[in-house]
Amino acid sequence: MGFFRVLKRVMTGEVIETIEAPANDGKTTMSLRLKRDGSGRHYVVLVSVSSGNYQYVAFDRDEFDQFARAIETMRNMLNQQP
Repeated sequence: MGFFRVLKRVMTGEVIETIEAPANDGKTTMSLRLKRDGSGRHYVVLVSVSSGNYQYVAFDRDEFDQFARAIETMRNMLNQQP
């Protein structure tokens, strides 16, 4: 995905749903935003908000699916640790 396409996805699109979770001892908010573009395609934007600093990552469906599988793998490994 090119830089301008990522920027467009971050800045535009209709937010359908938002899920937030704390990180960094509550000093950062991680926000997953399900969005829809003008042609009706859905995608996800991950936003990290910390002390007024915003970092964005845009995922198409396949990228988000890979990311979700990686998270599930890491969760399973973490749950196996004492």
